[in-house]
Amino acid sequence: MKKLFFAAAIMMASVVSAFAQHEAGDITLQARVGMIGSDFNNTSDTKARVGLVIGPEMEYFLTNRFSLGAGVLYSQQGAEQDKVDVTYELDYVNVPLTANFYVVKGLALRAGLQPGFKVASKIKFNDVEKDMDDAVKGFDLALPIGLSYEYRHFVIDARYTFGLTEIFDKDEIDLDSKNLTFQLSLAYKFKLK
Repeated sequence: MKKLFFAAAIMMASVVSAFAQHEAGDITLQARVGMIGSDFNNTSDTKARVGLVIGPEMEYFLTNRFSLGAGVLYSQQGAEQDKVDVTYELDYVNVPLTANFYVVKGLALRAGLQPGFKVASKIKFNDVEKDMDDAVKGFDLALPIGLSYEYRHFVIDARYTFGLTEIFDKDEIDLDSKNLTFQLSLAYKFKLK
């Protein structure tokens, strides 16, 4: 019986030590890659464009349960027309600034503000591609919320962002739309300090 209890205690200790434990003052860096589904709000004839999200994020722990995060993520956003072969390809470099609360070890709730900077914008119709730089605004502001789970330095992160600014220049395209995205990504977290 003692051997069984001792084996169970060792197994529990190894499982608990595998969970992420951070202390005040810790700084971490995450290399993140995943998929993003994006669409425009206020439209009934578009569906999500699926793309790639990739980039680094840093996190500074104020306490063992609360941290601040900042990142630089390349995001392939846009939307697809429902009934015709039209795709809006709007690529951004997003800078998510988040406050993170760890509910339990490894599980964090995240919310913040995300400025985005347009790096490419084009429309594809059948096999024809056209630049939309004049029609798409260069700056996008969004509100990201989500959660993440960390286990053995690997982080699974799910976020939903609500666009706060209009995508299109009214003089070019008369469409009152904002970006809406959902992203699911995997990261590896390095402790820097």
